[in-house]
Amino acid sequence: MSSINWNELATQAAQQTDTQFASQIASLTSMSTTEITTFIQESAISNANAVKVLQEVNNAASSNNQKATAVTNIDSGVSFLISIVSKIV
Repeated sequence: MSSINWNELATQAAQQTDTQFASQIASLTSMSTTEITTFIQESAISNANAVKVLQEVNNAASSNNQKATAVTNIDSGVSFLISIVSKIV
């Protein structure tokens, strides 16, 4: 899999409709567009902030504590992350 340009993805997310965004994120994961849309609606997060959360979680240079702090500072970031984790657990 090629490297994901998170900054470009965040810029695109701000410009996309919810359907387009869910489709794009679903193509990068094993989740369906319906699941992505549900996570976003449940957490009331913007598309751009959802990408920021995913970017922080994916940041290999940050410790878990740094990631937790960063996600906490993103509007609706924690609720979005919990929605995703609840699907896995």
